[in-house]
Amino acid sequence: MTGSTPMAATRRRLLQGAGSAAIAAGLAAPAIAQGGPRVARVWGEPGPYGGVFVQGMNEWAQRNNANVRFEVEQIPWDGVTVKLTTDLAARRPPALISVESPIAYQLAAEGLLEPVDDVNAAIRARERLIDGFTLEQFGGWKGTNYAVPVHHQPCLLVVQKDIIDELGLGDPAQWTWEEFANAARTIAEKKPGLAGYTMALGRNLCADYQITQLIWQAGGMTWDPADQFKTVFDSPATVEAFEFIKRLNAYMPRAAVEFSFLQVVDQHVTGRTGMSAYWGRTMGRAAEEAPAIFRHMEYYLNPAHPRTGGRWSWTDINGWIIPARDNPFIREVKEAVAYVSNSVDWMVRYSQSLMPNVGPVFKDVASAPAMLAHPFYQTKKRTLDVIFERSVPHACNTGLELKKGVNPLAGIAHGSSVWAQAVQRMVLNNETPKAAVQWGHRQFESIRRDNRRLIGG
Repeated sequence: MTGSTPMAATRRRLLQGAGSAAIAAGLAAPAIAQGGPRVARVWGEPGPYGGVFVQGMNEWAQRNNANVRFEVEQIPWDGVTVKLTTDLAARRPPALISVESPIAYQLAAEGLLEPVDDVNAAIRARERLIDGFTLEQFGGWKGTNYAVPVHHQPCLLVVQKDIIDELGLGDPAQWTWEEFANAARTIAEKKPGLAGYTMALGRNLCADYQITQLIWQAGGMTWDPADQFKTVFDSPATVEAFEFIKRLNAYMPRAAVEFSFLQVVDQHVTGRTGMSAYWGRTMGRAAEEAPAIFRHMEYYLNPAHPRTGGRWSWTDINGWIIPARDNPFIREVKEAVAYVSNSVDWMVRYSQSLMPNVGPVFKDVASAPAMLAHPFYQTKKRTLDVIFERSVPHACNTGLELKKGVNPLAGIAHGSSVWAQAVQRMVLNNETPKAAVQWGHRQFESIRRDNRRLIGG
């Protein structure tokens, strides 16, 4: 991105009053605070890991700048954009935010973020990333990176292997959609009171995630960055995915049409489903609350689509982003983030704070002796390998559909539940899969039309 582009001009305007001298200094030396103690707010997702990272940042502050203190504020996954917009309008942005990459793409395209190529260079991020990830996946836009990698979380197939073995359903690692649907049907029929499969179908972010990964497996997309961000939701592949969801719904809990994140976990941990779609938290909860469930729980890559072979999974590709406008802590934040990111010890603590939900993104962290000493590696090593590494080639999200390029429109749609609403029209209103998909297509085309400024046309 050159200084003559409209985006660069926008970013320069937003940077007014944001401490341009400190920004220009980069990571050259520790910042020296002026005046009394100052509090820098850090936004993190619900969970302990954001707090752990901030502890590391405060260790940096104690050693280099005792007049700065970092404090974590937890916000909902789908509340980042609204809260950021509100705080920006009040000229009170947070100093640092942990976000999933679709939101990073949007905010970067809006010109609201500070570039962090200097931080990524300081921590050797590109060289340290686990094979299969690129820096751009975390928050790149038009040749500049706006996110520092911090973790990943794939949504995979979670099964109770004892039930699968008892019913002779084969190896889940080899399943296609057909074997998977057959397993869900067989469990529901042979195990009264037990759902064959559980996913979220409520009007929420979890349903969006779990629906879209089936669409991608069939080869469908929402927008196509490779074709001027054209809306392509209404396709035979998306209709096929909707038909498959309708088929699976017969073997789900009746309340699945209301489920979000916690309800899916609860169904599995309390032994009310034989299989589910989820991230690592289900395993962590089972280890804490249901040892018998945990003992037989295993994770697998998503069943392969029989035509495409796709095993795509919605993956939270999370990074730290720095608001540029009215942010007086840019230099301190960069130095503190680099300090923690360069510490294998702190990054192991970060990953292990919610094991195995927060996957390491750096090879030296994933292979660190302290990481491998976690008890889960003694009992669930195969599953951890699937979650942390084998899933990476199949990592996708709405901002990076089928890895065809990043898309800031996904940040606008993030949390809007259009994908979920389209499915609900099918399962609740009895619309045909085709009609429900066409409704969704119109909503996504409206998002594209209203936000064309982000994509340059």
